[in-house]
Amino acid sequence: MKKLLLITFLLVTTIGFCQQNFNGNGAINKNQTIETILSLSAYPNPFTIKTRINFISSKDQIIEFTVKNLLGKTVYLEKIDASSGNNSIIFNRNNLSPGMYIYSLQTETEVISKRLVIK
Repeated sequence: MKKLLLITFLLVTTIGFCQQNFNGNGAINKNQTIETILSLSAYPNPFTIKTRINFISSKDQIIEFTVKNLLGKTVYLEKIDASSGNNSIIFNRNNLSPGMYIYSLQTETEVISKRLVIK
């Protein structure tokens, strides 16, 4: 019985939260950020020597490109002057060990992260 009450409470709370953040006519509330990175991918992934990070920016902006190991340590950091439209970053493996990494693009309002595998 307690589990059912807890599930009901969580469901009602979640529905209420969703309704607060969407006003019904498709408009975004003021407290939500507008996405400026519309697409993000790496090719090839997995890679052995280098890969190309492709993304679409909705405006001219400075973007911080980071690569972190699975322990969260930053192993690469670069500031990119992105232009509106298609952009790409060539990322060279250099001395990084084979394994999984997390790459991120950070703007003034958002952070987008994805996995990257070095063979």
